[in-house]
Amino acid sequence: MKLLELRFKNLNSLEGEWIIDFSHPEYEQNGIFAISGPTGAGKTTLLDA
Repeated sequence: MKLLELRFKNLNSLEGEWIIDFSHPEYEQNGIFAISGPTGAGKTTLLDA
């Protein structure tokens, strides 16, 4: 299975509507990405969702 898009809205510290398009050429070319940010930014929340 390949995740193509992730959409969420007001998920804990991640306020507003967010869309992550994994079919964007930058993701397709590299085949890898990182979720980074300061403490409390919502990295774990995103992975738990």
